[in-house]
Amino acid sequence: MADAQRQEREGWDVEATAQALDEKQVSDEAPRPQKLTIRHVLAVGTGALLCFSSSAIVFNTWSIFVVPVSTELGIASSQFTVLITIIFLSCSVMASPLGNLMEKLDLRIVLSVSVALCGTGVLLCSQWTEIWQFYLSGVLEGTGVVALSYLASPTLVNRWFNSHMGVLVGICVAMMGVGGAVWSMVGGVLIGDLGWRSAYLVLGGAVLALGLPATLFCIRSYPSDIGLQPYGEAERVGADEGMQWGVSAKKAFRSPAFYLLALTIALFNGTGQAGNMLPTYVYHLGDTGLADITPALAVMVASAVAMCMQASQAVAKVCLGAIADRSIVVALCVACACGFTGTVCCWLGYSSTALIYTGSVLFGALYGATNVLGPTIARHLFGPREYTKIYSRIAVFINIAPAISVTLFATLSEIGWDLEFATVLGIIVAILVMGIVTMRLGKHLEQTLERKPS
Repeated sequence: MADAQRQEREGWDVEATAQALDEKQVSDEAPRPQKLTIRHVLAVGTGALLCFSSSAIVFNTWSIFVVPVSTELGIASSQFTVLITIIFLSCSVMASPLGNLMEKLDLRIVLSVSVALCGTGVLLCSQWTEIWQFYLSGVLEGTGVVALSYLASPTLVNRWFNSHMGVLVGICVAMMGVGGAVWSMVGGVLIGDLGWRSAYLVLGGAVLALGLPATLFCIRSYPSDIGLQPYGEAERVGADEGMQWGVSAKKAFRSPAFYLLALTIALFNGTGQAGNMLPTYVYHLGDTGLADITPALAVMVASAVAMCMQASQAVAKVCLGAIADRSIVVALCVACACGFTGTVCCWLGYSSTALIYTGSVLFGALYGATNVLGPTIARHLFGPREYTKIYSRIAVFINIAPAISVTLFATLSEIGWDLEFATVLGIIVAILVMGIVTMRLGKHLEQTLERKPS
């Protein structure tokens, strides 16, 4: 009896030991979440720095050079403003090829060359004596800045993070507004003290000095290049290594959701350019004596309106990103509601300056939606596997829209401001409807777990 009990006890001990060993083995092989490392932080920091420097200098400072350059060269202001149209068109042409290169080549090489092109384009502006030469700089700047403004931050966040993409992209692109305010002030001081040529030299040097160290030393193409995984994603083992969820680019390009998303985000970007007409609207009110704005006061009010919108869009990008992480449809509704209400406030601004300020702040949310909702929705619909290739195609449409809308809204404002504001309201409603339809169509896209194409 004692032997039987001893054998039973030993048998139980053997089974218990075997079970414990099995559990330990499973525990050892179980995926563990990737901890946040300095490399993950540097990836986001690089995206933010590129937006603060290269993107902000190219897109947000050109307007301070219109008067001094046009005056010295003896040309019309409209001839100089063609520069920004050329930049947008160059972005549109180069978005897709650069997206392909970012998938195939080392990200450090592509982004470093892009920074070099931007910096060179800005530096050369300090030497030009003919307007057509500035257009050449526009081609260089547009070719480089499209990767830095529209592709770098979303790609880095997409590859290095598996959660909180909306708010992280929002933080990165918000730095464009911050950089725009900083570099416009710096450039304005330099133009006043040293002249516009010296200002171009300093800004071009800033593009290179801030951008190149970050792109060369602070990032890698993928976390796996240095033995890491995207933050928030469990480590994959065995056959799962290198596998990612997503819709193939070939299938995405044949889907209605892709084209409707491209059109929706393009309209976001195009309609946002109407905000650049608000200072002109203030001058109109000053000339007509409405809203208690005199011609002398119009200069200060116009500058304040522009600053309100820049600050608002920077804050809105982070807020919209945080909202989109929880509900993309809610983020769409918030952006469109703010844009719609802001437009109405500005339209009624002839009765009160406070309404104009309120409208510019609210409209800033719509202005900032492009760089946040575009990447977030694309990642949600098509997954991370071929994200850069897919979103680079969307960026083609995004950059065509403002090249057209800048001229459109300028023409409408000359016809009548009522027509201008009514058109903007109609487009905002269309954006909201198309955005919701895009999300519904996206539900029919099936993401599969496959190895990323080489």
